[in-house]
Amino acid sequence: RVKETAQKDIKAVAKESVQKLKATSPVGKGKQKGRYASGWTSKKDGDGMIVYNRTDAGLTHLWEYGHNLRQGGRWGGSPHIKDVEEWAKVELPKRVQEDLESWHDVF
Repeated sequence: RVKETAQKDIKAVAKESVQKLKATSPVGKGKQKGRYASGWTSKKDGDGMIVYNRTDAGLTHLWEYGHNLRQGGRWGGSPHIKDVEEWAKVELPKRVQEDLESWHDVF
């Protein structure tokens, strides 16, 4: 029962992480505007979940940390993944702890 509780929390945090990434990701320009932001999803991996960008996985590093421009200069990036990652690292243990404590109170 503890494992099921933890898996439920893992799935919920992954789903919320996807929503946060879709909301905070850069949109871009041109006819594929919004493609990167809408590409965030999650999938089951063993007992955990992986949050990833299914449409433009190769762009995550460039959007997060920036890149050189063709005409010279540098675009500084738009940090959005790190913020969600930090939130998930704090939120998941907190939720599991709360669920286990509420479960413990029943008995």
